[in-house]
Parts: sequence; structure tokens; C-alpha cells
Amino acid sequence: MRVGPSVKRVLVWAALYSCASLTPAGAQQPVTGTPAAAQQTFTGTLSDSACAASHRAKASAGAKTDRECLFECINGLAKYVLVVEGSQVIPIANQDAMGLPLYAGRPVKLTGERRGDAIFVTKVEAIPAHLHLGHVMTNWRDTPGTRGFLPVAVDEARVAVLHADLAAKATGLDEIQLHSGHVLHVLDPTIEPKGPGAGYGVKRAATGALQHFELAAKAEGATDGITTHASDVSSSLSDVLRWTDQAIVAAKSVRAATDPGEAARLAADLSALVKRISEDGLKPAQTLMVLILKTEGLQGAPR
Repeated sequence: MRVGPSVKRVLVWAALYSCASLTPAGAQQPVTGTPAAAQQTFTGTLSDSACAASHRAKASAGAKTDRECLFECINGLAKYVLVVEGSQVIPIANQDAMGLPLYAGRPVKLTGERRGDAIFVTKVEAIPAHLHLGHVMTNWRDTPGTRGFLPVAVDEARVAVLHADLAAKATGLDEIQLHSGHVLHVLDPTIEPKGPGAGYGVKRAATGALQHFELAAKAEGATDGITTHASDVSSSLSDVLRWTDQAIVAAKSVRAATDPGEAARLAADLSALVKRISEDGLKPAQTLMVLILKTEGLQGAPR
């Protein structure tokens, strides 16, 4: 008996369904990767198997940093390891894990799976305290050039000082008010959107720097090197914000003045305030932050 095309299709589908029903559920799709339940996090310092917890002997002999010593050991066929709680050394199973060279010699948080006495790494990242220090000094998602908050505040303040000085030296009312408006823009572009600044503002940048520094000081992994300077950095940045608010009021007063003499007097007050923001607030904060980065081994750290 001849079977029509439609009947053939039905028979083929029936055969396929029968085979599928006989296949064990677990064999339908191979399982790849590490199950989420097996993932753990490990916090420590990324080092090498030759020096492990201390690079002091080799580094001091050749005047190398710990990071330079580590790479020399890796090139000499040592392996990346995680040093936990100062002395426990945990091997890393997959030496090609992305991020190992980037964070070599630095405190890290590893995500991965324990395989015997080793860790199979799936993610490498900075510890929370260092992430926030990075936001203060090296990177943030919406700043000009995606730089850290504090360098942006310093650069904006430099422009503010320039135009405050021009306003203080000017003699005509229009010129005094023009440069005072530029100062206002650099301090807070939400008040005056047009001007010579980067469009971010001292106030916004200093606010971000203070917020993330205080988060760093309270975060997991905050060392004595961070907490020792916490009150001084916070105090300097708080002063910057207070003086910035005062300078904004002063700039507005200059722009509202109708007498050149009064405008000149107010512009002199504005110039003094803006210089205070830069010299007495941002500069000391930046000096302390550079010291903290050096102490934490974060100078030249990945952005």
C-alpha cells in the first residue's frame, strides 16, 4: 500500500517523540559552567606562589614594588595565588582567569568555586573599600573623562579661581558680572548653565568625593591607612562644600549689584572664598588621598 506524504510526516514526528521520551532528562542538555550554588567569594591579596604572603626579601633586594616583584615571579613560572588573613595561601586553579594581571599585588574579592585546595576563579574585582577610593580619585561613570570626583573638583576650582581673580581685577560693572557669572557656572552649572567650565561643577564633584570617601572608610576591607585619615579628608571636603555654598551666594550678589564699587567689593570677597575652596579645601584633601592610594598600593591601579 502506498503511503501519502502527509502520513509520512506524522510517522516521522511520532518516531522523534518516542525517542525523546526514552532519553533521560539530564541527558537532554549538557550542563556547563559552575552552578550558582557552588559559587563563593574569597577576599585576600593577589600574590604569587614564590613570594606568597611577603615580597619583602626579593622586592627590597632589587628596589622593586610588590607588584613588580610579583610579575617577575610570574615570568619565572610562579603561579598566581590568593593570600588570605595574612598567611593562608590558596592556589588559583585557572591561571588564565580574566583580571588576574590587572589586580596583581592588590587586595581583591574573588568569585569562584573551591576545587580541592584551589579556587576556580570566575570573577576578579577590587574590594569594596578600594572601589570607592577609585571613585574618589580615578573613575566615575558620568564625570568629564570618566575621571574621579576629586580631580574633577580640583580642575573646576582652578577655572573658578581664574575667573574670580579676573572679576576682582575688573573695573567695569559688566566685566565684573561677566566673570562672576563664569565663577557661578563652574561652582554649580545647574544655576548658571553657560560658562567656561566642564559643566560638572565643584559642588557636584566635591559632593561625590565626600560621599564615596565616607563609603570607603566604612566598607569591607577598610584598612588603618584609610581610617587614619578619614576625619581629615571628610573635614576638608565638608569645608569645600560649605565654602562653595557661600561662594555661590557671593556670586549671585555680584550679579545683582547695580553699583560698580559695590560689585568690586563683592567680587573681592568672592575671589577670597574661591581661593579658599582650592587652597585650603581641595588641595589638602587631594594630598591625603594620594597618600592613601600609595599606602594601599593603588597608585596606577586599573580605572
